[in-house]
Amino acid sequence: MKDDWKKRLDNPEEFTAALYQRTDELYQVTDATPDDSGMILCPALIMRDIVVFPRMVSPIFVSPGQNLDAINYVQKNGGTMVGLMLKDSEIENPASGDYLEVGVEVAVGRLLTLQDGNASALVQGRRRIKIMEIIEHDSFTWVKGFVVNDNPISDRQIEALMRTSRDLFEKCVQLDRSLPDEAHLFSINISEPGWLADMIATAISLPFEERLELLTIMEPKERLKKVNWLLAQELDVLQLEDEIQNRVQSEVDRSQREFYLREQLKAIQNELGEGDIWTRELTELRSKIEQKKMPEEAKATADKEIERMTQMPPMSPEVGIIRTYLDWIIDLPWGETTDDNLDVRHAGKVLNDNHYGLGKAKDRILEYIAVKSLKPKKERQPILCFTGPPGTGKTSLGQSIATALGRKFVRLS
Repeated sequence: MKDDWKKRLDNPEEFTAALYQRTDELYQVTDATPDDSGMILCPALIMRDIVVFPRMVSPIFVSPGQNLDAINYVQKNGGTMVGLMLKDSEIENPASGDYLEVGVEVAVGRLLTLQDGNASALVQGRRRIKIMEIIEHDSFTWVKGFVVNDNPISDRQIEALMRTSRDLFEKCVQLDRSLPDEAHLFSINISEPGWLADMIATAISLPFEERLELLTIMEPKERLKKVNWLLAQELDVLQLEDEIQNRVQSEVDRSQREFYLREQLKAIQNELGEGDIWTRELTELRSKIEQKKMPEEAKATADKEIERMTQMPPMSPEVGIIRTYLDWIIDLPWGETTDDNLDVRHAGKVLNDNHYGLGKAKDRILEYIAVKSLKPKKERQPILCFTGPPGTGKTSLGQSIATALGRKFVRLS
C-alpha cells in the first residue's frame, strides 16, 4: 500500500502518472452507508491547520501516530474517514470539546513514503458530518455523526448570488497569479450553490478561522453569501496589491531607463574624449578638498558627503543640497590668516576719520587692540559685541576695525 518516494523522483513522468492514478482511485472509494437514524461511524482523521471542503481534493502529510494507524486500518478494510478540524492547532492532546462541531467525510488515497520518514496522501472531501460522538480507541479515534446533504434548491436570489460569485472570482483569478485560469472555467460548470461556495473557498487565500466558519455553515445559500463577502474583501486586497506592484514596476522601469541612458551618454562622452561630466565634477570636488587645509573632522565630513553623492543619480534633488554644502565648506578660508596691524594710533586715526563722536565705543575698541598687541599670538581672545538700534553705527564700526587691522570684512546673516 506504500510507494517509495525516491523511486518516483528518478522518473518524473512515472511520478505524474502515479499522481493521476491516485486521484482516480479516490473516486473509487464509496461513501459510508448511514444507519436507520442517518448516522455513520468512521475512523477519525485529525487535521491541524487544514480544512478540506466536500468534493475538493487536497494533499495531507501524516506523521507516525493515530492518524497513520487509522489510515492503515481504512486502507486495509476499505471505507471512508471523518476529518476532525481542531479549533486550535497548537493543542497537543485535544479533548472532545477542542474539535469543530462539523467534520467532513473524506476518502484517503494510497500513502506515499517521504524521505523524512513521514507519509503523504491525497484526500477527497465527500460530505459534511454533524459530529455527535467522538469515541476514543486504543490506537485511533472513531467518530459518529449525521450526514448533512446540500438540498439542491434554486431560486432567483440563489442564481444572482452564483453569478455574482463567479464574476468576483473571475476578477480574483485575473489578479492573483497563484490561481490558474482553469479555476474560473471550472466554477462556470458548477450548478450547485453549496459546491460553488466550497470550491471558491478552497481556491482563494482565506484565514484558517474563516475556512472553519464556512465549514460550519450548513445552508448553501448562507454559505454563498459569506463567500461573496469574502471574495469582495479578497478582491479589494488584490486590486491594492496590483496597484502597488504597477507603481513599483513603473518606478523600476524608469530607473532602468535612466541608468541605460546615462550609460549611453557616458559611452558617447568617452568616445568624444570628454569623459563623464558627473565623474569630473566629483573629482574636482575631491581635489579642492585635498588642497584645503581643513581639520581632520571637517575633511572627514566632506569626504562622507562626496561618497554619498557618488551613490546618487546626478539629477537627484538631494545632490543639489549636498553640493551647496560642500561649496560652502570649500569657500571657507581654512588655514588662511592675515597679519594684524595692531598699531593703536593708526586704529584711532581710522576710527576718527570714519566716525564722529561715539567716544566710549572708540575707547573700548582701542583698549581691545592695545591688549591684543601685548599678546598677539594668544589663541583665545575676547570677542567684541555691539548692540543697539539700527543706524547707530554698529556695522560701520566693524568695517573700521577691519580697515585698521588690515583684515577682510565679512557680513553673515
